[in-house]
Amino acid sequence: MRTFRPGWILLVMLLAASFLLTGCVSTLLVHNAKVADIIPVFKDYVGTHGYTVSYENPATGQYRVNLGSVYVPEVSETTKNQTVVVQPPPKDSNLPTTSYEDTTWRTVSNPGHYVDATAVVSLTQQDKDVQIVIDSNSEAGTSLNDVRDYIQGAGYTVDSK
Repeated sequence: MRTFRPGWILLVMLLAASFLLTGCVSTLLVHNAKVADIIPVFKDYVGTHGYTVSYENPATGQYRVNLGSVYVPEVSETTKNQTVVVQPPPKDSNLPTTSYEDTTWRTVSNPGHYVDATAVVSLTQQDKDVQIVIDSNSEAGTSLNDVRDYIQGAGYTVDSK
């Protein structure tokens, strides 16, 4: 009979959280489109999802999108260092072995706080297609993953790269 160890569950949960919490770069390719046609669709997506454009340069296709504030819970980490020094007694003596122990505890605590979730979006023309590169910080998580579906809903063919 197999035993199920709770340590494996914790390891799987930590791995899943690390994938979800890291920032990511997504690349989309919108076929048979022009940047000037995709910009209004992108801005409509941003507005309907409650996000704001904090920087825009339509000439270069560069945008910075503020996705709102995200609460990051408190994190506390403790490290223990222990050193043991053993001194044997002098030769031919009845003295006991002497041992010294030095233990150091170091705790770092980061209280819960709010951070801004942001993404930098770049729209560039590539022949008859438009390449959209979305670079989000770790707090953004998967917030912009549905932009592909939104652009497809506007009648475009979109591939993920």
